[in-house]
Amino acid sequence: MAYNNEYIPPSSINKLELSPTPSSGADQLPSSASLAPSISLGPEHSAPHSISNRRRYPNPISPSPSPLPDTPERSANTHHHPLSTSSANGVGIGNGIGSDTFTSSRTAWLRSLLPSNIMRVSRNNAKLYLNLSIALNLIVLIVLFLPSERAHGLIGDSAWAKVQEYDWLRRPGGAGGPLAGQAVLENRRVGCSMCEVDPALCEDMGEFNLRKAVGYSGSNNRLRRVLAKMKRGEPFTVGVIGGSVSKGHGLDAADGDNPHTPKNLNRIVFDHLDSLFPSSKGIVTGKSGKAEGKNSFINGAQGGMGTDYFSLCFNEHIPEDVDLVLIELSINDEVLIRNMNTYELLIRGLLDLPNKPAVMNLQVFALMFQYIANGGDLHNGVAQFYDIPTLSIRNPILPQVMQNTTMVRHLFHNRVKKMEWTDPLDEIDLRHLSWQGHELMGKIGSAYIDAQLCEMERIESRLDAAELEDIDSIYPIEDLPLLPLMAKFNPANIMPTLKPQCYSANAVQHPLKPTEQQGWKHWNWKEKHYLIANEPGSKVSFKISTTLGSVQLHYLRSYQYNLGSAKCWIDDDTGKAMRLDGYWKEPYNIGRAATIRDDLKPGDHMLHCELLKETADPTGGKEFRIISVMR
Repeated sequence: MAYNNEYIPPSSINKLELSPTPSSGADQLPSSASLAPSISLGPEHSAPHSISNRRRYPNPISPSPSPLPDTPERSANTHHHPLSTSSANGVGIGNGIGSDTFTSSRTAWLRSLLPSNIMRVSRNNAKLYLNLSIALNLIVLIVLFLPSERAHGLIGDSAWAKVQEYDWLRRPGGAGGPLAGQAVLENRRVGCSMCEVDPALCEDMGEFNLRKAVGYSGSNNRLRRVLAKMKRGEPFTVGVIGGSVSKGHGLDAADGDNPHTPKNLNRIVFDHLDSLFPSSKGIVTGKSGKAEGKNSFINGAQGGMGTDYFSLCFNEHIPEDVDLVLIELSINDEVLIRNMNTYELLIRGLLDLPNKPAVMNLQVFALMFQYIANGGDLHNGVAQFYDIPTLSIRNPILPQVMQNTTMVRHLFHNRVKKMEWTDPLDEIDLRHLSWQGHELMGKIGSAYIDAQLCEMERIESRLDAAELEDIDSIYPIEDLPLLPLMAKFNPANIMPTLKPQCYSANAVQHPLKPTEQQGWKHWNWKEKHYLIANEPGSKVSFKISTTLGSVQLHYLRSYQYNLGSAKCWIDDDTGKAMRLDGYWKEPYNIGRAATIRDDLKPGDHMLHCELLKETADPTGGKEFRIISVMR
């Protein structure tokens, strides 16, 4: 494996194929990209597998090797002793299950276990033949119909080693016999793992690494319920809650966003679902198309936003009738306990929507922050409590990146699209995935869905037509826990249904509109909208109504925009005013929510903010940017 003629030891990479494939527009790499190393996590292969080559879930079996050629010993042994797997009538070991014959090496192995004269049929050894035949039948049945781990445990290490050595599980069916032509030994599916439903992805990544990509699976009842509706032919809507990665930063242009490009990880998942369950009316992006009978994809991702924003503003960016919500916010949340609370509020709000949608976490990783760990590590415990499937590319990939830093040039966004060697981190955006990273995450998400469809086949095959009509009984949905995790246990306190209210500068349904303002104005940079002021003493007021007694203000924090400071208070209680600093030393720019008060009486209140003359910015910057007001 070479990188522009610079040798990289194969041992540094196990398997994960992300070889460049043709693209268009600004994303097209120069011809030198062909010299870039493939990123691997399993056995080598000659060409990458595209999404379009994925086998659908009913046919998850990978090809097997061709049968060994016949030899004189094989031919002779086939017809002269009863332990041969292929007799004159074509029926072999196991009453015809797997009608292939033993190779000479396998026959030799059997002979080595038995005395030279024991193969002669006589009254004295007929009983021994019968017992041996029964034992071999049991071994074959165990190997065929039990998962490999259980089969290994039952037949022992020695027998299992022989099974693997002689490749019994992958021999094609021979001529004759009741199962001839069905290649049962070759194309058996004993389970519905992601490797079994998507052997191409399994070959690319390796089974071990693909298992590591599943952080939590759970019951999957919500996801299967949604998939069951899709199987009925009902149009579906997929919504996305995420940051700039999900918005597609850098996918089609060096510094632009394209949230609906087919290369987006979330769009890959949607397109896979649409290929399995297409609507005759087609698809629509950016809005729900259920009324027109269309499958819909709405990417509600917002750059620089975390769960503290989306926990109360998600309904401004995805429709209420959404069926499946894909969350990608692991790197937008810092490793702060407060983000466990906001993530939990987001999950409760989504699960409580009228359509009872399914939710999946698609977690990416970044290498530009103080810690490799991120808010997703705090999300995981909450996700398990609420039975949210969680998939991640960090566990299978990061160890490989640590061994071979050049991988970052393919996993992350290359700002200048150059592949010649300078430094592995030069001009690489270590926060935003490249199209290769998006494709991998999208494939993992699609394979996980295929695995659920496979499991559904097994469940539904045991039900009659009437039972199949009752999706809610087959895949029941539990009520939300009465108390959140981020609260002290008290059976008397039951958390009410959340009805978040958000007034956002980025919203269409409920835009941020001050009741009064002096010196504040609306301003935007590309698709990021703010209410800003830069003159000290500028004031703005918002009328709000709260049921839980809490009011939050979401504002921008940055180390490079020379931002100033403001103070905010509720009603006339200036004594409890909170100072908010736009400037900070963290090397990134992101929205941050501040709780102005959490002890208010339910009802209407006024939120006031004033730009201060004092500033935390070392250059004296004064500008302050408000993103939203939430309660």
